Amino acid sequence: MFVIRSLLLLLCCTPALATPTFIHCYDYGCKSTSEVRYGADQWRQIRQLFTARELSIDEEKQAIRQAIALMERFSGALAGTDIDVGGNYPGYDDFERQMDCIDESTNTFQYLSALDELGLLRWHRAGIKQRRIVWILTHWTATIAETGSGRVYAVDSWYLDNGELPFLQPIADWRRKRDFPASYNPELALD
Repeated sequence: MFVIRSLLLLLCCTPALATPTFIHCYDYGCKSTSEVRYGADQWRQIRQLFTARELSIDEEKQAIRQAIALMERFSGALAGTDIDVGGNYPGYDDFERQMDCIDESTNTFQYLSALDELGLLRWHRAGIKQRRIVWILTHWTATIAETGSGRVYAVDSWYLDNGELPFLQPIADWRRKRDFPASYNPELALD
């Protein structure tokens, strides 16, 4: 009886070890998908970005960028999209397992939602996907919102190769298609 009571107490009072399954999109417009599930060591690496020490709001933004890059590398290895090249330029649509902005923003939205649901975000929440239209071209991005101010930021990995730190900028700048400065270092900067 003691064993059963202890087991019930453990199940009721221990936080769930959520390990979301992702439906990883690729081949332009989510034409192809793969179910992706990370292992315990992968989740440990992701959690460590947020729990190694208390983060400021700007440090959490950088941790989000690092987590998205890490999750892209994990998903890329599992789904075969680790060879994805940033952007979609003429000729790249001939390659299998490449991703356009719909694929990238959908995957990033899932990653941000998982970080949020796992309670790893203190200063931000996963936001809805946003789009901008410049002439006839539509571009999509995932977003985060600051919990205090409500400021929304684009988290855009489409421009970069698989596993590189995504660009992060205020949504108003992203909508205006504000270029990143030539000196922008995605390893260090918060734009």
